[in-house]
Amino acid sequence: MTATPAGALRIRVLPAASGWRWVLDGFRLLRRQPIALLAIVFMNLLALSISVLVPLVGPIAPLVLTPALMVGVMHAIRSADRGQMPTPLMLLAAFRDDDGRAWRPLIVLGAVNAACTVAALALAALADDGALMRLATGRIGGDEAVVSEGALMAAAILFLLVYAPTQAAMWYAPLFVAWHRTPVAQSLFFSLVGVWRNRRAFVAYAIGWFAIALAASLAIRLLQLALGSSPIVLSMVLSPLSLILITAVYCSFWSTYRDAVDTTSTPPASEA
Repeated sequence: MTATPAGALRIRVLPAASGWRWVLDGFRLLRRQPIALLAIVFMNLLALSISVLVPLVGPIAPLVLTPALMVGVMHAIRSADRGQMPTPLMLLAAFRDDDGRAWRPLIVLGAVNAACTVAALALAALADDGALMRLATGRIGGDEAVVSEGALMAAAILFLLVYAPTQAAMWYAPLFVAWHRTPVAQSLFFSLVGVWRNRRAFVAYAIGWFAIALAASLAIRLLQLALGSSPIVLSMVLSPLSLILITAVYCSFWSTYRDAVDTTSTPPASEA
């Protein structure tokens, strides 16, 4: 298997309008292979959910596994973008590519992600006495006193501000590690620089997805008022809608890589 050398990576600087185009591309890509992509993203979410059952590291297991599974999802979406049929085995691409060596640095990358996330949650605990961290780790019980919405909002904003640099550093890092054999530290740096150089496009990208999420929540609220508050009806609407939106977000992530990252050779093709 061939890979692009780390030194050959180049980041294109794109206009702000690219951010909205990425959002639209997410839905366009999903339309190419909707059933296959929805199934693969569902399998990814299921694997992350099951990983919390791992002894000792349960609560942080999804954070550790996310980079490796993300590479598999991107393999599938890239195949759909090329007019090929994604297959479920592509989800495990990170554990099969590069003669089975790619997953090790990806797990290290996941550990970095987990450590930074926990650190950001710990800092956010200064604003709400740890309620956000307990909520994130599923340790808030039904008999716990209600946390002030203002305090929880302040903690969430603080978390986002602190975690934003980590998110930027993690954005492209899994693909740099898996497809270009870039060392973990170098991949984090390259990703951070890549996002920063295209910050205007990423701001437009974030605003676009926020607008779609807001519109979807308003539509669900109107549907709830029209049909009543039946949990069965709401579940029948929310579950597929959530999966569609999450899959479109994943597809749009591929567009941010395809358009912004310029390499001197094509990344390795996925084997089904």
